[in-house]
Amino acid sequence: MLGRIALLGAVLILPGCSMHSIELAAGPGQETIVRDGLPALISKKKHVVMLSPKARRLKGNARPTFTVAVLNAGDQPVTLREASVNARQVVAGKSTSLRVYRYDELVSEEQTRQAVAAVGAALSGAGRAMSASNAGYVNTTGNINAYSPHGTPYGSATYTARTYDPLRAQLAQQAANAETQREVADLRAQGEKNLALLQGTILKDNTVMPSEWYGGTVVLDPPKHASDQPARYEVVIEFGGEQHTFSVLHVES
Repeated sequence: MLGRIALLGAVLILPGCSMHSIELAAGPGQETIVRDGLPALISKKKHVVMLSPKARRLKGNARPTFTVAVLNAGDQPVTLREASVNARQVVAGKSTSLRVYRYDELVSEEQTRQAVAAVGAALSGAGRAMSASNAGYVNTTGNINAYSPHGTPYGSATYTARTYDPLRAQLAQQAANAETQREVADLRAQGEKNLALLQGTILKDNTVMPSEWYGGTVVLDPPKHASDQPARYEVVIEFGGEQHTFSVLHVES
């Protein structure tokens, strides 16, 4: 069945922010459905493969993400592999591949992000420690008046003194250490959450038993956009010796 799904969600568009809506073009042997509020394409051959975007609209440079699900309609186990999901785009008449990020690549990205964030936290902590060490110094300014033996004032002077209060410095250091520890703990917790999310959602190699559904998330590089035309590309999924090809468009809006 030929058709097209226009994924038009209501979002707030900020001035100067390029947004793209996603359209899926159904080909022969494919039909459109709606899953959890998001349109999807189902490709039916011996086995069944479904593709659905994770978001209705994307910023121009955002990575498109899709849910891929397969149904083993045969009587033997079939293994779906990460490497069986690919994408390609035709640019200036030439077919070029779009990068599909594998699970290990996304984990490596997240670990790199955590390492960079940890360096930033360390630098912030060092800055706080330096400020705390200087917190013990106190500058005092005052005036001195001179009087004659009879109590008559005959002169005055201004003085400045710099003293060090170790207790004040210690309290400031403790506060700085506590703030650094909280920052590091927050970064660690967020990093663990991100890794757990990748573990639980990203598509990985998996053997699908007869009559079983299996699915996960795939992440692509953003397609190249021409100034006056929508970006078109295909997501190709191989499963059980079959090739299921889904056509995707990014339309600026």
